[in-house]
Amino acid sequence: MTFPGLDRIEALARNLDSWQRELAGKMTELEDSSAEGVSDSGLVRVTAAADGTIVSTDVNARAMRLDSYTLAEEFTTAAKRAQEAAAARVRELVGEVIADAPGGSRPADSSRSADGSRVADGSRVADGSRAADDRPDWY
Repeated sequence: MTFPGLDRIEALARNLDSWQRELAGKMTELEDSSAEGVSDSGLVRVTAAADGTIVSTDVNARAMRLDSYTLAEEFTTAAKRAQEAAAARVRELVGEVIADAPGGSRPADSSRSADGSRVADGSRVADGSRAADDRPDWY
């Protein structure tokens, strides 16, 4: 007697080692990634780690001419954008891991990120644009 799912189980078992190596690589990539957010004026830049922690800020000297309320808004905007871009990067990497998992399926168009921001060298620059609902289906 043959079992119809046995071939699929054997194939999954064979692919498990390579998937685990790929998963470890994605985790390292995630730990090393950061995201940058820029204020509307471009005078304040904030960098966030993958977990959303603010790791650095850069303030253009011209920003010192702003009043304290406006400067605070610039920081808040840049920080939110950096954290949103970091969260989008995490969702993207998790989506890739799930799609590449044994038995997973790849989305139809994985070439564009959920929030429309640019990705280069493991970092992301948020331009403030967002899709209406950028959460993945599994969220």
